[in-house]
Amino acid sequence: MTYIGIIIGGVAGFLYWKFVGCTSGTCPITSNKFISIAYGALLGSLLLSTIAGSTTKQGFFKKLFGGDSTAAFSNINADEMKTMTNDSTYIVIDVRTPAEWKSGYISGTDLFIDFNSSDFSDKIKELDVTKNYIIYCRSGNRSAKACELMSKNGFTNLNNLSGGINKWNGEIKKD
Repeated sequence: MTYIGIIIGGVAGFLYWKFVGCTSGTCPITSNKFISIAYGALLGSLLLSTIAGSTTKQGFFKKLFGGDSTAAFSNINADEMKTMTNDSTYIVIDVRTPAEWKSGYISGTDLFIDFNSSDFSDKIKELDVTKNYIIYCRSGNRSAKACELMSKNGFTNLNNLSGGINKWNGEIKKD
């Protein structure tokens, strides 16, 4: 990433010198083409090295370009989930513990698979990888981990309820 930063920064420094520059000749950086290119290369390498060093490669491109086409799942809010569950093609899975399930679950939940159970991986392997899934837990953390695990097992249409059941503003059922 550092080399890419040097190249991008150097080009930016040259373009700045060429088109903006310093007309009075008193600007120490922009009046000299070589200093301008070197300064741009230095700033570019520092910027891209900092971004790349603070995140994963996928996260780097997400930060750099504002999106990530390789995302394993989508984070959705409660309103989006309500809209999606009106479509019968979505399967809603609660990945909380049995005690949490007993305290109440989102109306329309199709499956309960405890993420913390030893057989979680075996249970998700029984599911159809081509179906559409919405996964939730209490806060959205376990369900995000469940989505990552499911993605590694070939699932392609996964949605995580951000904030989990804590952010749900719809009907809660109890058995």
